[in-house]
Amino acid sequence: MKKVCLIGYGKWGQKIYKKTNKIFDYKYVLRKKNSLKKKYLDNVDWVIVASPNKTHFKIVKKCLLNKKNVFCEKPLALNLKDTKILYQLAMKNKVDLVVSDFSDYKKNIPFLKKNFFKRTKFSPLDRNKKYKRDDLLFRFAYHDFGLIYNLVKNQKIISIKIHECVKNLFFSITFKNISFTFLYDTNVKKKLYLINNKSLYQKEDIIKKMYKDLITNKKKFKSNKLKSLFIIKMIEKIKNKIL
Repeated sequence: MKKVCLIGYGKWGQKIYKKTNKIFDYKYVLRKKNSLKKKYLDNVDWVIVASPNKTHFKIVKKCLLNKKNVFCEKPLALNLKDTKILYQLAMKNKVDLVVSDFSDYKKNIPFLKKNFFKRTKFSPLDRNKKYKRDDLLFRFAYHDFGLIYNLVKNQKIISIKIHECVKNLFFSITFKNISFTFLYDTNVKKKLYLINNKSLYQKEDIIKKMYKDLITNKKKFKSNKLKSLFIIKMIEKIKNKIL
C-alpha cells in the first residue's frame, strides 16, 4: 500500500481522502498549505496536492525537489511556462508527476462535426460579478478540453471567437475538421452539464478508480502529461483572447 501525504483538506481534499483511504496509507493530512515541511515528505511515496489552484506550482515544485512522486489536482500550474518547469523537474529528479483527469473515464460521448458544451451551476459568490470570467477556464473548460483532446491533438486551430466573457463565458473554437462551442454560466440555478443536449454527468464514482490507475497501477503517465500540456496551451489561447 502506497504511503501518501495529502496537502489540502477543503471540500475536495476531504472527498479524495474519503474515497481513497482504503487503497492508500495516509501518513499525513495537511490542512494548511503552509504546513508542508520536509519531515512530512521523508516517509511517503506520493504527495497528493488538493490545495487552491494558485498554490499548486510552489507546493509541487518543493515536492519534486525532494524527489517525491506527485499527484496534483488540476491544474498543475496556472500557465504553460510553470507547467513545463514542473515536468522538467520531475524528469530531472526521476519521479512521477501526474494530474487529475476525469476525461478518460467518460465514455460514449456523442461528438458531431459541430459540438456544443453547456455547463450551468449556481455559485452565490459569483452573483452580480461583472469581471471577465477567465476563472471559468480552470473550473470548467479544463475538463472539456480533456474530453476533446484525442479528437483535435493533431489538428490546427482555424479560429477562436469570444462571444461573451462578462458574468458568463461563451466562446467557440474551430479546428480543421471539427468545431466546439462552450457556454459556462454560474448564475443559473439549474445545474447542467451537457454536450449536444446529452448529459455528461455520470453515476459511476470514478475518483477511486482514477487514483488507483494513476498511482497504484501507473497507467497512462505519458498520455497524462501530453494531455495536461495541451489543456494548458488551450487555456492560455482563450485567456489571451479574453484579456
